[in-house]
Amino acid sequence: MTVTATAPGTDVQTGAASSSATAGAQQKDVPKGGIPGDGTFLVGKDIQAGTYRSEGKNKYGCYWARLSDTTGEEDAIIANGNAEGPAIVKVAAGDKAFQTTDCQPWKKID
Repeated sequence: MTVTATAPGTDVQTGAASSSATAGAQQKDVPKGGIPGDGTFLVGKDIQAGTYRSEGKNKYGCYWARLSDTTGEEDAIIANGNAEGPAIVKVAAGDKAFQTTDCQPWKKID
């Protein structure tokens, strides 16, 4: 599976400033079917719908967001949060994307 990660604020639709997350240190501890950490991941293409768990923050806090589109607009956020410790998020099949920043890898638990 190829996972495309983009920096926060990068337009996923145009591909500007996108980078592949299939290589590098970020990928080394990612469980099969998991999410490596930083990036915006398309549901049904990069990741599957389901419930995911992260051990929480890497350095400054773990931010996550479920998105209805990839425009970067605030109203695209379905739900979001900042975790200091472990976090559990249910990514729905109807979500367009899942964004995560400064989180340890997410493991699919269902």
